[in-house]
Amino acid sequence: MKKLFAFALILALPLTCASALAEVVGGEGYAVRTGLSYSEQWGPTVANVIEKDGAIVKVLFDTVRDGISSKEKYDNYGIKKVSTIDKEWWEQVAFVENWVEQNGLDSLEVTEDGYAANPDVVSGATFHVSYYGEALANAEAGVTEMEGYSVKTGFSYSEQWGPTVANIIMKDGEVVKVLFDTVRDGQSSKEKFDNYGIKKASSIGKDWWEQVAFVENYIEQYGLDSLEVTDEGYAANPDVLTGATIHVSYYADALADALSR
Repeated sequence: MKKLFAFALILALPLTCASALAEVVGGEGYAVRTGLSYSEQWGPTVANVIEKDGAIVKVLFDTVRDGISSKEKYDNYGIKKVSTIDKEWWEQVAFVENWVEQNGLDSLEVTEDGYAANPDVVSGATFHVSYYGEALANAEAGVTEMEGYSVKTGFSYSEQWGPTVANIIMKDGEVVKVLFDTVRDGQSSKEKFDNYGIKKASSIGKDWWEQVAFVENYIEQYGLDSLEVTDEGYAANPDVLTGATIHVSYYADALADALSR
C-alpha cells in the first residue's frame, strides 16, 4: 500500500513548530489544540488533542453529519452489523484515539484509499481514518476553518472531575453542533456511554452521555447564551432539568471560554 506522503509530512511536523501556529486553550497545566477536517460525504470532523504538562492525556474525535454527532449515535450508527471486526463506529474511533495516544501524534499512517496503513490500527478500525488523521494534523497546525465550517474550543477544569472541553461548530456563522466531553483519569466520559454508572441512580433514568447530549441539543436550539446555572452548579432552566440533572457548570464555563475566543 502507498501512503499519502503529503499527509504523512504534515503529521511529521515537529510539535514545537506546529504548536506556534495553533491556538491553545487550557489551564491548570492542561493545553488543548483543536483541528478541523471536512468530507463532502460525511461532513466536518473535529479533533481535540488534550495535554497535561506536555504529555498527551486524551485525543478526541467526532464527525458531525446533518447536525448529528456520530459518536452520540452510539450503537445506532449501523456499521457494526456489516463490520468485519464486529465494532460500531464509536468503538472504532475510540480505538484510533487510543492508538494515537499510545503511539504518538505522528503514528497514524493512511493509505491512498483513506484507510489505516498500520496493521495494528486495522485490527480495531476498518473504516476510513483519513478524516481523523487530517483533523489531527490540523490541530497541530491550527486549522479550525474549512469549507465554510469553523470550530471554537473552550476549556474548564474541576478538581473532582478533570478537564472539560467544549466545541462550537458553525457553518457560515450559524451553530451546527455543540460538543462537550469531560476527561477523567485519561478516559472520555462520553465514551463510557451506558457504563458511566449514573443511570441507575438517576431520577430521570439517563446516563451521563444522554444527559450531556440533551444539554448540547438544548443550547443548539435555544442559543449559546441560553444555559443558566444555579449557585450549586445545576441547570436553572426548568426545561434543561427534564433531561439533565447532572452538574452543568463545567460545560457552561467551557462554553463561555469558547465564546470568548
